[in-house]
Amino acid sequence: MTDVQPGVEKASDHERVLLSSPMNWLPGAPLPAELQTGHPAIDFEHSQLLACMNTLRSLCQEFTTKSDCSSCESGKREGCETQLVALLGDLLAFILEHFRSEEEVMRNSSLLIVDRDVCEAHMEDHANISAKVQDIIVALEPTKTVVLLRELDMLLQSWIRNHIMLHDVMLGRWLESRGEALSFS
Repeated sequence: MTDVQPGVEKASDHERVLLSSPMNWLPGAPLPAELQTGHPAIDFEHSQLLACMNTLRSLCQEFTTKSDCSSCESGKREGCETQLVALLGDLLAFILEHFRSEEEVMRNSSLLIVDRDVCEAHMEDHANISAKVQDIIVALEPTKTVVLLRELDMLLQSWIRNHIMLHDVMLGRWLESRGEALSFS
């Protein structure tokens, strides 16, 4: 029997495979159709997010089962924490730029005029994701690394399942239907 990641039980079969076993997705491989926005730059950035999830899950093979890091030797704890800090720094820089780019697209499109509520909900979701990553950064502590890995994994799963599949794919399709370019400056 395989372990199922927390929060994955409501996912479709394809999502369950993608989210519970991201190692099945290889960096450089095409994104699953459900995650494609139709814009190469955004889709590439979303593949970066999946690669981040792969990296996160490789930091601790027991992150789904351990309650804390107290049973690990101190050198291993320090190594895991160092890797998590680096991953969080890269992730925070990535999301701030990625969200800025998407919000610029929304501001420059007619969607903001036609359906301001949709754009505001999308931007609010960006703020919530960013805040959750910052909360994880603030909570850094060597014995809690495995707990924070789990929290970050669930956040990334939610980002993929909820944000990308709801907001980003809809934005790409809406712009495509209007013949508007989904471009970044």
